[in-house]
Amino acid sequence: MKALKINVERTGFPVSLAGLEFFFDCSAEHIEEYEVKYAEVEKKLNELEDDNDIQSKKEALGLGYDVMLGDGAFKKLYTEIPDLIAWINAFFDLASGIAQNIDVFKKEQENKSKDLENEYLKKKATKKG
Repeated sequence: MKALKINVERTGFPVSLAGLEFFFDCSAEHIEEYEVKYAEVEKKLNELEDDNDIQSKKEALGLGYDVMLGDGAFKKLYTEIPDLIAWINAFFDLASGIAQNIDVFKKEQENKSKDLENEYLKKKATKKG
């Protein structure tokens, strides 16, 4: 009997930010976690908007960047460019770009699934006939 080999690749896309390379994980599990944590971070940043508590803002951003780009991402970014305002602005640009890429990714996956289903049904019909 012939061995069955199936390659499984991680789903997602690369993200380049401040000269550093990251990867946004598009697994269903991560997208669900991302959406929940992003809402928390956005709420926290809005609450802190008029507050001058830099440490609280850094902590909120840390959570947001880490859920988008992986644990420790914000620390690496802030070490590279220690500018809180720049990272707050970039956070919303990054979130917007990720949302657009997630939409494209979901549509591609739906089309891929439909194509595979049609191919399977075609092969199954050919075997019967």
